[in-house]
Amino acid sequence: MRYATALVGVSDAGDVVSSVVTRVMAKDRLVGLDEPKAYLMRSILNEVRMRHRSRTREAQAVLALKADAPDRRQDDHIDHVPDLIMDLPPSNRAAVFLAYYEQYTPTEIAELMGCRAGTVRRYLHLARAKLKEVINE
Repeated sequence: MRYATALVGVSDAGDVVSSVVTRVMAKDRLVGLDEPKAYLMRSILNEVRMRHRSRTREAQAVLALKADAPDRRQDDHIDHVPDLIMDLPPSNRAAVFLAYYEQYTPTEIAELMGCRAGTVRRYLHLARAKLKEVINE
């Protein structure tokens, strides 16, 4: 639940986990796996990606609202870091959560996300660059 909450927020985390668990249990996908936790975490990330793609119109509406919102003072940016993280793409958000909140190494994150450690380092780099860009505006 913490992982899903970090990726989609409190309001949607239960739906994401519920969808994944229902799908996985209905097809007995965990039977015989060496790393069921990694499988579940990849499944959660994939569910989040799928939901992210299907909400293109919603994302465009949010961007339009942000364009109309007054500029934040630089001093206020530190208070908005969680909001800034939620604006990152799902893969970057997942890497940030696992690295900085769960204290996993890039190699461990790669295993959980189903990618290479270099890809995780790239996600973290892109996330830090985006956060730095927004904070320095």
